[in-house]
Amino acid sequence: MNQITIPLRGGVKLLSQIPWAFDCLRWILEAGYRQHRNLLSQHFRQSPLRVLDCGCGTGIYSSFFPSHSYVGIDISPTYVDRARACFPKHCFRVMDATQLEFPDNAFDAVIVSGVVHHLDTATTQVVLKEISRVLQPKGTLLIWEDVPTRHSLNFVGRIIHRLDVGEYIRPEIDYAKLLSDYFFIESTESFRSGFMDYAAFRARSLA
Repeated sequence: MNQITIPLRGGVKLLSQIPWAFDCLRWILEAGYRQHRNLLSQHFRQSPLRVLDCGCGTGIYSSFFPSHSYVGIDISPTYVDRARACFPKHCFRVMDATQLEFPDNAFDAVIVSGVVHHLDTATTQVVLKEISRVLQPKGTLLIWEDVPTRHSLNFVGRIIHRLDVGEYIRPEIDYAKLLSDYFFIESTESFRSGFMDYAAFRARSLA
């Protein structure tokens, strides 16, 4: 990492602590999250009775689900405050995903977006185990994560990844290996959201 990248990355980290500003930046870089919403529409043609948005950030996906069926959690009080202000009818809680404060089999579906690439392997395993515990046996886990930029000419995507606050952007196969300890992967797909490349997995618990 060169000397120019270091202060830029520090600036991105500082910006990430200002939820509204970071939301605006991501909205621009990811073309209004259109592909994320298409993914949700594809896999949830009927809304789950009870869905957990694990690592919900500012709640940008909450409006896709009825307020009575949705719970969003995030470890950041600042982001949860922003989510509550933007989507007052939905439920948001400050919570550590390694210690979910829900009973077993509490949810029909869990969504995880852009969380695991911030976590090391050991922490990811704990989070996935907790998700498996609170997800009903026939429930759906839908997870999508940043992967290394696929196209050699996507210079913007490469720069963003160099500046990304997440330290653990992995190839698709590495995410699949982590999931396979706790879930049966039903389908995988790749997509581009603006300048960002993702791998998405639909899975159900092995329990």
